[in-house]
Amino acid sequence: MTEHPNNNIHTPTDDEIINDEQFEDMRELLEEDFTDLIEVYFTDSHERIAKLRRAQQDEDNANGYELAHALKGASANLGATRLTRLSSQLQEACRERLISDQAQLIEKVAAVLQQTEQEIKQRLGL
Repeated sequence: MTEHPNNNIHTPTDDEIINDEQFEDMRELLEEDFTDLIEVYFTDSHERIAKLRRAQQDEDNANGYELAHALKGASANLGATRLTRLSSQLQEACRERLISDQAQLIEKVAAVLQQTEQEIKQRLGL
């Protein structure tokens, strides 16, 4: 995160996987339900990536857009900043009807999901 010297506001950086403040806020809010939410998030996210791969092969921009949008929103709620940013890029590509050219971006999203999962599991001691 970058700290602004005048106002002490933290902004995410491109290399940040998880925004600490956002992650901890959600953890405090959900308390004992947080681990269950994380498990559902990972299950749903892996399913979405599989469906994104199919949408890319089928050149289904509308479905790709919806899947990328859902992944972006769920990731943003947890503070998964890198995954949110990549999902947003994929969503925009689908809006521009370019899903057929996005196999590499989808695989990058999948790789970042793995990194995000590892970091979150490490934080939670899972």
